[in-house]
Amino acid sequence: MRDFTGVLPTRLAGGRGICQPARMSGDAPHALIVEDEAAIRHGLTELLRSQGFVLDVAVDGHEAQIKLSTGRYDLVLLDWMLPGVDGLTLLQRLRARGDLTPVLMLTARGAEADVVAGIDAGADDYVTKPFGIRELISRVRGLLRRARPPAPRACFRVGEASVDLARLVVTWPGGQVDLSPREGLILEYLRARPGVAVTREALLTDVWGYHDGSVRTRTVDVHILQLRIKLRAIPGGDDWIGTVRGRGYRFEAEAV
Repeated sequence: MRDFTGVLPTRLAGGRGICQPARMSGDAPHALIVEDEAAIRHGLTELLRSQGFVLDVAVDGHEAQIKLSTGRYDLVLLDWMLPGVDGLTLLQRLRARGDLTPVLMLTARGAEADVVAGIDAGADDYVTKPFGIRELISRVRGLLRRARPPAPRACFRVGEASVDLARLVVTWPGGQVDLSPREGLILEYLRARPGVAVTREALLTDVWGYHDGSVRTRTVDVHILQLRIKLRAIPGGDDWIGTVRGRGYRFEAEAV
């Protein structure tokens, strides 16, 4: 594998065991890399191939749009700043047509408003450039582990609101809100532990699949924020998810 100096931090490029091929059962995972910077694109390609991925590559938003409409992928690594159609617009179009493929955003835009915009558009997670090999591989493996939708019979009621996690929708007399797959997983995880303080670390491990403890990210807080905004539209929805200072979150509504 070539040196990723200047693309991925050199302090991680030679890390012990980082770039060993991943042990994955069944068919090799199929990923699409959408990145216009040649050095980063080539580095990601060699890294993921070393992990056993089958890869397609797109260098701009238009090419990515064609590949996403004609192919099926287990994961998309999507750069935000792309020529033609930018990554955020591409992601919005992907979700608008019901495509729930896990998407990891690659971005140099680390401001909170940008992170919120990416997750609100449907990103499952994000990494800020420059990023390390260990961090990237942890997130990729985690998203693959958690790519499954919620269980088909995961339905419950809170007051007049009916939550259907198979369809990713909450309905009540006179209203409806749609959930993203990740929001559905978060809601089900918290609901299964009513009144229990759930830490961010537990959510990263069990909902995102980040098992090795190396990932440090604000994605949990941003996803919870976006989920709460949606729940506010529901009568009494403000009270569904509470914050436990210094710990994390808990489900505080009475669900049946």
